[in-house]
Amino acid sequence: MALKYQTLAAALKKEIASRGPQGNPKLPTEAELMRIYQVSRQTVRQALSVLLAEGLIEKRQGSGTYISPSVFPKALSSHDIALLVPDAAGHASSHEIQDAYALFREAGYSVSIFSTENRTAKEREILMNLLEKPVRGLLVQGVRTAFPNPNLPLYRDLLIKGCSIVFLGDAYPDLKSVPPLSEHSFRTKTEEILSNPETLVLQSTPDSFGGGELLTRHLLSLGHKKIAGIFRLDNLSGRKQYAGVLHALCEKGIPFDDRNFLWYDPLATQMPDARLLLTFIRIQLASCTAVICQEESIAVWLTHELKKLNLSVPQDISIAAFQDGNLDKSDTSRITCAVCPNGGTWKNAARLLLSRIEGKYVSSVRLPMVLQNGESTGAALLPECSAQL
Repeated sequence: MALKYQTLAAALKKEIASRGPQGNPKLPTEAELMRIYQVSRQTVRQALSVLLAEGLIEKRQGSGTYISPSVFPKALSSHDIALLVPDAAGHASSHEIQDAYALFREAGYSVSIFSTENRTAKEREILMNLLEKPVRGLLVQGVRTAFPNPNLPLYRDLLIKGCSIVFLGDAYPDLKSVPPLSEHSFRTKTEEILSNPETLVLQSTPDSFGGGELLTRHLLSLGHKKIAGIFRLDNLSGRKQYAGVLHALCEKGIPFDDRNFLWYDPLATQMPDARLLLTFIRIQLASCTAVICQEESIAVWLTHELKKLNLSVPQDISIAAFQDGNLDKSDTSRITCAVCPNGGTWKNAARLLLSRIEGKYVSSVRLPMVLQNGESTGAALLPECSAQL
């Protein structure tokens, strides 16, 4: 059990982190801390001694106790915001990214968009260039988030330079544990506070697990018990969606077969791949009545490939997917999707980044997903009909 002064020290660290670089740097007096936390003067002094030893606070003669200037990096004077996305050309015309652009422009920032091509090496090149001329804010779609990433120290150095970072979707899990390369690093204990994703590295991400549950429960309500899936191997979202699918199946006592789920790596397999989809249809879908796709684009192409085989959606096979947001709505309006309501993730991520830049204490946002019912799902086939696939 922690001693009283240790508990108070932990509470004060959270208070310091919550204020951010733009917050009031002066701490309450000893008497005020005694009253606020209902502790003795000795406990207050012991807790402050801990923070003083860790470099989090400094005492100014005749003025009081203040948060140390070294705790928070100085704000950059830059009015530039950078967006890191897998495909700059594909995102530039997206209505959601245009909404984000509008929010940034209204706030007085210019925006540059960089394409990582979903490659770690390309991401590294971009980050090294940004370190030469740091931007005020960085909105990132992570590269291959399910795999180790050697670029995390570069993100840390941008944080140290005062760049605010928000991840659109999943952030890199190990970002907070990677030591900075910069010589001007924080003290060890300060690192533990400032490297917390809830204080510096923020996320605006759909509830992938909940979305997997949502689509699966929808299919189960239509009588489907044999459900297949197509997911990306390289990002955390696909794994979370898959986990949500399995959880919903197990919750209802429905058996599943791992072999009915196709995992692909975009760097090795350029999806949609007609040959891969054809093999998937003939093998995995042969025993299933429905399929869940991680991306709308895959669902659309799967529909086209099924049509070539004289198979209809949803009469022969039901298809559900997670909304992309970058496809022509004439192609996707038929697809039953799990979607983020009210503007999607881009607008939420933009608001989150602007709040962080302004020095406000904000936390990561996990956006609930809702069902957008389309024409691609219907009642399950009879067993003798599904055998014809």
